[in-house]
Amino acid sequence: MNETDKPVRDIVVHRANILKDVIEEFKDPTILETTQTYNVVIIDDHGRVEAGRGTGVTREVVSLFWNQFYPSLSTGANRKIPSIRHDYQKPDWEAIARFLVFGYLNTHYFPITLSPVFVADCLFGEKAISKDFMLNSFYEFVSNDEAETLKKASSSDFDLNDDELLDVLSSYKCHNLPTKDNISLIISQLAHQELVQKPRFISNSMAPILNQLKDSSQFSSIANLTSFYESKRPTPKKVVKLFVGTASNDAQRQTFDHLKRFVKSLSDETLRLFLQFSTGSDLLVVECITINFTTINGAARRPVAHTCGPVLEMPSTYQSFNELVEEFSSILSNKESWSFDIV
Repeated sequence: MNETDKPVRDIVVHRANILKDVIEEFKDPTILETTQTYNVVIIDDHGRVEAGRGTGVTREVVSLFWNQFYPSLSTGANRKIPSIRHDYQKPDWEAIARFLVFGYLNTHYFPITLSPVFVADCLFGEKAISKDFMLNSFYEFVSNDEAETLKKASSSDFDLNDDELLDVLSSYKCHNLPTKDNISLIISQLAHQELVQKPRFISNSMAPILNQLKDSSQFSSIANLTSFYESKRPTPKKVVKLFVGTASNDAQRQTFDHLKRFVKSLSDETLRLFLQFSTGSDLLVVECITINFTTINGAARRPVAHTCGPVLEMPSTYQSFNELVEEFSSILSNKESWSFDIV
């Protein structure tokens, strides 16, 4: 059956309630069947159907879902672990697993903020997780200050009277008195407690559905999973390499240079905003971003994103790098002002 012959299934979500709407939609165990295609529809904050359709909208909904998921349904600092809530039962976690698979298969999006240990446990089981992999993931799960304290304690700088160490251990319900001989074991046990034991009900619920990801080479081993995580992590250098465009005059060449310089200056958080503005996704999920140039000037001048392409239209009328920085930074800091063409 050709894609055009498949029935189309609408996935309708409200922009103000994407997390819960997606979970309700994906409680249907047939939703991932390959006999259908999908049309993601967003209802805006005023109850109106948004005009956008296509891959850009799907990428946007997938990104928004996970950005709402992390503060509501997970714990952790740089890497997150799904956390138990009384109002989320097995059907909810199965729905989340289906949406994770849906997002990867349809947009190449994978929520790399999820701890790789949690994903590895779902895919390969606890026995496949090495001590070093567990420990490194734990240091990303705890805060930067906590990680520094624990690393210091496990080195030759161990100090039983270090209040910061005792506070950290206490916060993770450690009941053993640490010594130089047992501190490494304690840290390993806490890592296992937080990354494997606590989310066990969730991983058991999600694992049978996530297992189908193993058909992709990226999920065939822990080594491949680790490489995949790194490949999805946005950096200014990676984003600039996505730019494809032909500058035909000095003004366009100057704008292209200014755009690259601007992206290289962005913090991690702002870089994700730039990606979301340009592609609909806050991670690396596209092979290129086409840069087209316009001659718009005055009050109407602004970058415009066509996220299905994705294509970024850049005015070539900036008189200086600072002009571009000021205008683009203002746009990124105010999502409501974003101008898209995602039909």
